[in-house]
Amino acid sequence: MADIMLHTSNNAGFTCVSNTFIDDFMKDANGEYVKIYLYLLRCLNNDGIEFSIGQLADCLDHTEKDVMRALLYWEKVGLLHLEYTSDNELSGICLVDVNGTGSSFTSVNNAVGLSTATEAVAPAVSSNRQAAVRPSYSADELDAFKEEEAVEDLIFATQTYLGRPLSYSDTNTLLFWYDGLHMSLDLIEYLIETCLSNGHNSFHYMDTVARNWAEDGITTVEAARHSSSSRNNTVYSIMKAFGISGRDLIESELSYIDKWTNTYSFGLDIICEACKRTVVSTNKPSFKYADSILTSWKKSAVKTLDDIGRLDQEFATASVSKLSSANRVRNGSTQGQKPKANNKFHNFSQREYDFAALEKKLLGN
Repeated sequence: MADIMLHTSNNAGFTCVSNTFIDDFMKDANGEYVKIYLYLLRCLNNDGIEFSIGQLADCLDHTEKDVMRALLYWEKVGLLHLEYTSDNELSGICLVDVNGTGSSFTSVNNAVGLSTATEAVAPAVSSNRQAAVRPSYSADELDAFKEEEAVEDLIFATQTYLGRPLSYSDTNTLLFWYDGLHMSLDLIEYLIETCLSNGHNSFHYMDTVARNWAEDGITTVEAARHSSSSRNNTVYSIMKAFGISGRDLIESELSYIDKWTNTYSFGLDIICEACKRTVVSTNKPSFKYADSILTSWKKSAVKTLDDIGRLDQEFATASVSKLSSANRVRNGSTQGQKPKANNKFHNFSQREYDFAALEKKLLGN
C-alpha cells in the first residue's frame, strides 16, 4: 500500500486528547481501535507527515487488516474521513475536530452521510465495511439473543472452554460473530477450539481470526479446517527455515506471517528464502530483519525465486563496478609514485640511496 498523507485542519503542536472523545467515543470502542486513534493523534504533531498502513501496523504489532478495521470504525462514528484516489487506493486520512460545532451525537449521525459519500468514491473498498465494524449490543438485545436456545448453548460451551464466565465485551464479540459476520454456531465453536488448542485464549485474537475468515469467504467448518491446515503448514515451514523449535510463535510473529502471505502475497518459497538469509546474516531468527528483506523485495516487484536471483546478480554487478572504479581512481592517483608509509614513524621525507654503488664502494675498500 502506498504512502498516505495524514493531515488535519486543527494542529495545536502537541498531543491532546479531547474529553469528548474520552466521554462519548472511547467507552464504546475496541481497545485496539483506541490505540490506533491515539497514535494518529501523536503523528499529527508533525502536520503533513507521510506514513503507510504497513508502518503503522508494524509500530503497534498489528496486521494491516487490523489497522484498516480501526480506521473504518472511526470513520463510521465520524472522527475521521478517509480519502481515496480514483483507483480506490487510500491516499489520505483527515481527522475531524471532535470539539467542533455540534455535539458528539451529531458527529455520529453525520457519519451516515460521510460513509455514503465515501462509498460513491470507493465502492470496491466499501464492500467490507459492515463486517469491519462491531456493534455494541444493549442489555435488551443481549437478553433477546440469549432467549435462543442455540445461542445460550454457545455461550455455555464457550465459558466451559475458557474456564471462566464471559465478560460483557466477550459476549458482545461472540454475538457479533453470530449476528454480524453470520457465522454458524458450529463454525464459531470450531474457531474457539482451534484458537485455544494453539494457546490463544484472547478474544481479540479470536476476533481477528473470525474477521479474516469472513473476509476470505470461509463459512463452513470444512473450509476453516482446510484454511487452518494450510496456515499450519505455512507456519511450520517458516519456523523450520528460521530453525525455531520447542515453542509456539507469539502473536506479533504470526502477524508478520499474515503480512507476508496476505498483504504481500508472497509464496512460501520466497518467505523461507528470506528467513534463511536472515539467519545467515544475523545468526538468529529475526522476524523484523526478515520483514525488511521481504519489504525490499516487495518494492522491487519480486514474484519468483528467479527475480531474487536477478536482484542478486544486479547487486553483484554493481558492487564489482564500484570496486573497479575505486581501484582505477586509486591507481591513477599513485601511478609513478612509490607508496609512502602513513604512520608516526615515517612522518619525514626519506633519503634515496643507490645500493649498487654503495656495495661496489665497500668491496673496493
